[in-house]
Amino acid sequence: MGNHDEGHEAEEFQPKGAVAFFIVLIVFFTIIWFLMYFELLSRG
Repeated sequence: MGNHDEGHEAEEFQPKGAVAFFIVLIVFFTIIWFLMYFELLSRG
C-alpha cells in the first residue's frame, strides 16, 4: 500500500523555508526586545 512499495525510498520532509522563517522571526524579536530594553535603561 502506498509508500511501502519495493524500491521506493521514503524522503524525509525537511521544511527548510519554515525553519529559516522561524529563525529570522526569533532574531527579529530579540533585536526589538534589546532595543526596547536599552531604551528603557537609558531613561533611568
